[in-house]
Amino acid sequence: MPVSYGYRVDKFWGIGNNTIDSGTEQYLRQDFEFELEVQVPPILLFSDRAGLIIEYKNTDIVDGKNNEFINNELVNGSKGGNIFGIGLNLLWDRRDNLFYPTSGHFQSIKFIVHPEPSDFIYTTFELDARYYKEFKKDQVFATNLYVKSVGKNAPFYELPALGGQNRMRGYFLGRYRDQTYAMLQGEYRQYFWKRFGFVAFAGIGDVGEEIINLNIGELKYSYGGGLRYLFNKKEKVNFRMDVGIGKDGNTGIYFGIEESF
Repeated sequence: MPVSYGYRVDKFWGIGNNTIDSGTEQYLRQDFEFELEVQVPPILLFSDRAGLIIEYKNTDIVDGKNNEFINNELVNGSKGGNIFGIGLNLLWDRRDNLFYPTSGHFQSIKFIVHPEPSDFIYTTFELDARYYKEFKKDQVFATNLYVKSVGKNAPFYELPALGGQNRMRGYFLGRYRDQTYAMLQGEYRQYFWKRFGFVAFAGIGDVGEEIINLNIGELKYSYGGGLRYLFNKKEKVNFRMDVGIGKDGNTGIYFGIEESF
């Protein structure tokens, strides 16, 4: 039953796949989030596991700073608001290990509706599909297809966000936002000495109003590599450090536990 609360300085460049850096993207927000997922019998849904999702989110835009979109109320959600959601999460999980899969696959389909009394009435659809193949001992290739789409009335901070430490590394999370986000990435993983390993990754993706609006010739890309240290050999849990590079010189350095996907 995850609950989170806190303040953070975030960034918002506007909506669409051609937004520019103006130097005024920062703003201050306060978030309270609650999510409960109750397992339900998956037999009738043809999945390995199924969960009923109940969520509540409250966002307050504390300070718009010099962000022109938020201060001029040009986008939905510029004042924050309350969101209540109820939905379903279907999982198919055939991975051989939760933290460092070397074979198998994982799929998740999530659908959530946000009805009244939410301040924003919309739906959310999310697909996350992963596949893992071990070629030789300690040499794994992993792929990930991710698609997320929300309705037109969603607030800007709930729009699918390109970037971050797990997908399209090299871009700030939310560097590009729109109603639909689609991404495909691949990663080669190998241990090379005792508990030390490395990865090489690349991905393509973009945002748009609808998935049919995505232009293959204008897709954004990211690539990079990283180091791994196996600090929990029994459970195969890594400490990771990645360096990602995106289009137009975007870069990012990420530290974390477990793999990106």
